[in-house]
Amino acid sequence: MNDPENKTTDSANLAELKDECACLRRQVTMLLAATVVGSLTLMAFIGLQALRANRDLKNIRLQVDQVVETVKKQAPSVEAFTSKLTEYGRTHPDFAPMVAKYGLTNSTGPAPIAPLGSKK
Repeated sequence: MNDPENKTTDSANLAELKDECACLRRQVTMLLAATVVGSLTLMAFIGLQALRANRDLKNIRLQVDQVVETVKKQAPSVEAFTSKLTEYGRTHPDFAPMVAKYGLTNSTGPAPIAPLGSKK
């Protein structure tokens, strides 16, 4: 006698489970779509930033090339000036500490560069 009651309860439970499963399926589909949209948006943003960084890098390279070219053009006059300072330091002992401080004792090449953060 309890069999008909169980069938109605089972069918009611089955219908409720099917509804919950359909709701969960819709929710998972919406989350998947939101994830895809979010990743595409993030990818587009990163791509745009990469394009902007490339453009900035090209501009900076042009400026650096100009500065390097200027330094190369002025190198002979700078070397002549440092050699004159070195010679002046040799003939005038009062100026010798300045020559030693800035490393101008070597007239054949550029002065050594002090490491960053070091103060003399």
